[in-house]
Amino acid sequence: DPRYYFHAGVDVISLVRAGINSALKGGGGPGASTITMQYVRNSLIETAMLKGDTKAADAARFPSPERKLREIRLALAVEQTATKKEIFAGYANLSFFGNQIYGVEAASQFYFGKKASELNLPEGALLAGMLQSPNQYKPDVEENLAAAKVRRDYVIQNMVPEYISQAEADAAKNSPITVNLTKLSQGCEGSQATAFFCDYVVWTIRNSPEFGDTLEERQNLLRRGGLEIYSTMNISMQNKTDKYIKSRIPVDDPNKLGAASVSVEVGTGKVLSMSQNRVFDQTASGGVGHTSVNFSSDKNYGGSSGFQTGSAYKVFTLAAWLQAGKRLGDKVDGRIHEWLPNELPSRCGAWAGAYKPKNSAAHEPTNPNVLTAMALSINTAFMSMASQLDLCDIRDTALAFGVHRADGSELQYIPASVLGVNELSPLTMAVAEAALPNGGVVCTPIAIERVVKRSSGEEMVVPKSTCTQATSPEVAAGVVHAMRGVIKGGTAGLSNTGDGFDIAGKTGTTDGSVQSWMTGYSSKVSTTVWVGNVSGDVHLGRVSTAGKSAYYARHDVWRTVMKLANKIYQPGPMAPVPTVYSGASGAIVPNVTTFDPTSASSQMQLNGLNYDVMLTQVLSDKPSGTVAYTVPAAGTTTTRGTIVKIYLSSGGAVVVPIDLLSHGPTVTDIQTYLAGILHDANGNPQLSAVGSSGNQPGNCDPTEQVTRSSPAPGAATQSGSIIELFCGGS
Repeated sequence: DPRYYFHAGVDVISLVRAGINSALKGGGGPGASTITMQYVRNSLIETAMLKGDTKAADAARFPSPERKLREIRLALAVEQTATKKEIFAGYANLSFFGNQIYGVEAASQFYFGKKASELNLPEGALLAGMLQSPNQYKPDVEENLAAAKVRRDYVIQNMVPEYISQAEADAAKNSPITVNLTKLSQGCEGSQATAFFCDYVVWTIRNSPEFGDTLEERQNLLRRGGLEIYSTMNISMQNKTDKYIKSRIPVDDPNKLGAASVSVEVGTGKVLSMSQNRVFDQTASGGVGHTSVNFSSDKNYGGSSGFQTGSAYKVFTLAAWLQAGKRLGDKVDGRIHEWLPNELPSRCGAWAGAYKPKNSAAHEPTNPNVLTAMALSINTAFMSMASQLDLCDIRDTALAFGVHRADGSELQYIPASVLGVNELSPLTMAVAEAALPNGGVVCTPIAIERVVKRSSGEEMVVPKSTCTQATSPEVAAGVVHAMRGVIKGGTAGLSNTGDGFDIAGKTGTTDGSVQSWMTGYSSKVSTTVWVGNVSGDVHLGRVSTAGKSAYYARHDVWRTVMKLANKIYQPGPMAPVPTVYSGASGAIVPNVTTFDPTSASSQMQLNGLNYDVMLTQVLSDKPSGTVAYTVPAAGTTTTRGTIVKIYLSSGGAVVVPIDLLSHGPTVTDIQTYLAGILHDANGNPQLSAVGSSGNQPGNCDPTEQVTRSSPAPGAATQSGSIIELFCGGS
């Protein structure tokens, strides 16, 4: 626009030269649009985008006679109210400079790494020359440099003599084009300590209908809306969590291990902090530890496909257990077992094959109560619990807590799901567990408090948390009680904050220690920490991060975050365990004497007991292969779930009459009695007796009174055995 300082917004000479007809059709020959007209057009587009009015923005771009006439009219009006300097400043601040850069200040920072006010003559002239054709003259492309220099030198020469001398122009033109390309921190990249939380806020706006009916409208609002966004972030927690997690699991970890920590306020769903050991980078630069993937969130919120939770998922089996009316003191079978489809009910779909899980420790209790099974995270015990429930009920319990796979696919209910093979996001686990100290009420996560349009001051409607009853307050309190034990003497002992506040939690570790979790809460804050493999299968117990075992990093992060949360929010005690779920249910050992092993086992199960058929048979008067006796004995009241040992008879035995001694008093009397009873098939007595002899106390002569026998009355012994009788007080 060579006549910019001489026209009143419209260059009549250029219009005539280009042809009035061409101009009215929007063709705009060389020089047809002045700087003022271009400023008007860019302003119309910018204003429309700020309002989210894509139709108006398109109309401002589309070449038409109506558009051109409107630009002419508005350009003339602008020239009446603004100075040439103001118009050019507005034009420069809205203009495109290549590489998705708008505005001269951003262009100066990108191409030269300095403020526009600090540019020297050749640098300023280069940017001014780019306005005509940004992509043709942008200096970061080597093929453009020759043309860019010609254009730059043209601008410099046109500044003579009004702005610079010829000597200054010659010196400037003789200098080479030198750039200092500097990556601009755009959007959330500007503050790395809060970057992933910020990105979650951005994705919330993208996904929420409150900010527009279509994704395009919501995207435009983000780009052009001039929004003031007030988040739910606790800045102190956020900054300190981010600093610690990056020190404990460094960004440049040689094994490329990932780590994330997310905290949610109990009862409100407000996300308080969200950090991970990565540099937020949306440019796919490939830098070490750089990513735009948020490990804390679901895939449709800028996150990953999730990570297997391992035993952290057991809280949902425990909740289903209590919902079924069972108790924390009930015992469960913790022995290694290969589970078949008919042993693990699944009303919503059958599963195939067999499943034989292992425990992480070699010598776990084989008949623990549920509290112990939870504290020590005994896999086999939880599979036994699942066998008394339904895999689909466990799945539905998790769903009620808001649990869903991070990739959006269906939550699995195969046997392995009991032990945590579903890939979830840390945010999902933090939200689900926040329901437990909240009386069983789960609240969907929110990250935005309020949004204000800067241009109008209008406060927009923002997404609200939705709270629903996931389980009863009593069940929730029962689960909390069990999870307290995990921290106090269980697998999460290293996560204990030691500050006297009431906390509860659960660990999770997958096969091969590929992923590790620590989840837990107080009455005010729920925090989930994940440390593991983003890709690959590095065993966390065999590598170190920051000089310490990577296996224990989850505990260090969780403990640090929760100590800070406790200090800030001062949580109170959580609800005590209800009587209905504390203690154990009783079960009576049934009399299964003479039952075959299968029938006896079934009867034990019907009575709520587990069983163990002993391999070694015992001498008994019961038929061979049938039940001789049980331990505990028939009729005994014991804890529900106790493993009852079933002993089978080898046969070939008789029982010493229980009233043997009453048929005395002498040896001769008892011998006569035995001769008259218990004959075998050939008519021979099965038992006989002799008085003890020798010089030891208790020896008998035929006339002395018998006081005891060996074997004793009621004992089983082989047919043909001789009972020894003892006399006197010995």
